[in-house]
Amino acid sequence: MRKNITSFYVETLLLIAVFIAILLVLTQVFGGAKVQTSQARLLTNGVCLAENAAEAVSQSDSPQTLASLLDQNGNTSLTGQTVTAAYDDDMTPNPQGTLVVTVVWDPSSTETGTLVSGRIQVLRRDTGDLVYELQTAVFLPEVTP
Repeated sequence: MRKNITSFYVETLLLIAVFIAILLVLTQVFGGAKVQTSQARLLTNGVCLAENAAEAVSQSDSPQTLASLLDQNGNTSLTGQTVTAAYDDDMTPNPQGTLVVTVVWDPSSTETGTLVSGRIQVLRRDTGDLVYELQTAVFLPEVTP
């Protein structure tokens, strides 16, 4: 009878040890999934912000026009040929936001107009890490009176 009780306790201890090991593994898996979810959300927001900036470039004829199109709640600044706009993690315009979109306006003249290249970068303000980068261009034909 004593041997059956001892084996019961040993089996119970082994079962508890296996259960704890499974809990530790699942905790690591779910922790990793949470990190990947936040990285995926950041990348998705970065892509969306870059696309919005590219659309603004296509509707602009100067860096000033681009800055006015991107400006919401004073989140945009213009320095030379570079337009900078800041957003929160949820893409809300905020001058102190954690995501910074920079658009470099680079015009080059052609015989029939101007080709403007736009290099768009989305960066994290706190670390300076590049989230997403996009190249775009728009052709501005010469207007004849």
